[in-house]
Amino acid sequence: NTESVRLPDIGQLGVKRRALYDYFTKLNVGTGNHNGTISYIDWDEATIARAAAIVAEGGVFPESTAAFAEYTKKLQKIGDTLPVTEEFMEDEVLAAAELDNFLRVNVSTKIDEKLAVGAGGANDIEGLFTASPAYTAVASGIADANIRDLVRKMRTAIVKTRGSKYEPNFVAANSDVIDQYFLKKDANNNYMFDLNTGQIAGLDIVEDNNLADNTLVVGDGRFGRIYEMQGVTLSEGLVNAQFSSDLKTIKARARLLFLIRQVDKTGFLKSTDISADLITLAT
Repeated sequence: NTESVRLPDIGQLGVKRRALYDYFTKLNVGTGNHNGTISYIDWDEATIARAAAIVAEGGVFPESTAAFAEYTKKLQKIGDTLPVTEEFMEDEVLAAAELDNFLRVNVSTKIDEKLAVGAGGANDIEGLFTASPAYTAVASGIADANIRDLVRKMRTAIVKTRGSKYEPNFVAANSDVIDQYFLKKDANNNYMFDLNTGQIAGLDIVEDNNLADNTLVVGDGRFGRIYEMQGVTLSEGLVNAQFSSDLKTIKARARLLFLIRQVDKTGFLKSTDISADLITLAT
């Protein structure tokens, strides 16, 4: 007997959960005469000198230097296509309806990867990890240093000289790094940290599995922005000889960039080797 009760849906595949895309503020660029480019002017910190000092009576005032620099970044395009037959679209309505979503998920998944670890430069998105300066651990004599200690010391490194501007509010890491924190036990095998807090050292956890093992990023999320045009859009068209073959191509595309302004990068720090940093903090 080949009769059956056919369920009215298609089983779905799993992908990495969205994290950084949902966390950072998104701004719609829109169409216009902007050349697909974001430009901005920052103080040029490398050429600034603050010379203010006590001036004796009749003395010469010190002289500071100040300079600005202009920066530009191009929106980057991420896309995917899928060729299908006209018969499939006509005869397999349930499956055909899933194809748009399949492409949309493909593009969104690549966006999430690039927001985390994109290499930057002329032809790639500069992701959070790439944009963040590297943290240099300092011997601090912390007994049995753990990830909480590291996150706190990274936060301190940001605010110690720039606290008028920054208040770090998140730590981004993958699931294994977060587990390393929450599964930490004391000498009596009691868990040291409460999983229900959703924080490490008072900073919100952004769990993004595009980040590599043994790394994390601490920062002030107010200074990261996603500039995008209309999110992921879908269209259909004919490629080469598809018309005579009764084929068509579905296309998904998105244009966006992730921007931490040059002058704001000091509000972020990354640990490129958590294990090594913990050893240093413990010495």
